[in-house]
Amino acid sequence: MISQPTSFGSRVLCEPVLRGQSISTCRVFGFTLIELIVVMLLLVVIAGMVALNLGGDDAGEVREEAERLALLLNTVQEEAILQGQLFALAVEKRGYHFLQLTKKGTLEPLAKEDDVLRPRELPSGMKISEVEIDGIVTEQDEEIGIVLQPTGDIPDFVITFNKGTATWRVTGSIGDGIRSTQSVEGRATS
Repeated sequence: MISQPTSFGSRVLCEPVLRGQSISTCRVFGFTLIELIVVMLLLVVIAGMVALNLGGDDAGEVREEAERLALLLNTVQEEAILQGQLFALAVEKRGYHFLQLTKKGTLEPLAKEDDVLRPRELPSGMKISEVEIDGIVTEQDEEIGIVLQPTGDIPDFVITFNKGTATWRVTGSIGDGIRSTQSVEGRATS
């Protein structure tokens, strides 16, 4: 058996078909160009997925949390109207939870078993830096409440989320409803 290198680094093994004759069969051992490209493409895709999952996308994380709160507030506002009952949002620096007016006339947290309206803790490094209700900026050292009336009325409010340099706001008003907006240099944009 004779081993000969090829230009691609694989080896060609040749052996005579019959003893004493010069005709031989050769078998190539190695990878084709297509196989190498496919493997490289898979490695690039996997590396990209890992980078996306591990990379700290502060802006995306803050946007997601602000959009979640806006959707939850819209849901609770609709529930308040449908049930004819008062609900409230309690905001803290590291999270928020929803309250419901009981028959006793007190605001009680919604059941923790409620998967949608359960108490939420913000992801690590994220905080609610400011809450403004009817034009008054409140300190975030204490719990702050926003009342959602059964009539659909809500106060004008702005809840500001921060993580790193990323800032998003959840805004609410009678005219514009409840929505999340990105803050660019102190100004909110949709």
